[in-house]
Amino acid sequence: MAADSHTQQALADLPTWLLILVALAGLVGEMRQADVPGVAMSEIIKRVVLRFGSSALFGMATLLLVIAAGSGPYVAGGLGIVVGLLGADVAGALYTRYLSRQAGVDSDGK
Repeated sequence: MAADSHTQQALADLPTWLLILVALAGLVGEMRQADVPGVAMSEIIKRVVLRFGSSALFGMATLLLVIAAGSGPYVAGGLGIVVGLLGADVAGALYTRYLSRQAGVDSDGK
C-alpha cells in the first residue's frame, strides 16, 4: 500500500505543463512520421490520429501493467515509452499495408 501512495504522490508532484509538453512532443513526432510527400491532408490526419492513439494506448497499457507488477515508476515509464513507440510503428505499418492492398499495389506480390 505504501508503494501505491508513493506512486500517486510522485504523479501528483509532476507539473501539469510537463505532461502537456510531453504529449505535444509526441504528437509533433507522430505528425513528422506520418507526413509523406504526395499524400492528402486528410490522410495525414488519419495517420497522425492512428499513430498517436496507438502509441498512447500501448504505452499506457504497458505503464499500468508494469506498475501493477510491482516495478517503480521510472522502469514503468521507460517500458511504456518503448512499447508505445513500437506500437505506433506497427500500427502505421499495418495501416500502410492495408492502404496498399486497397489501392491494388500489394507488396507481397499477389
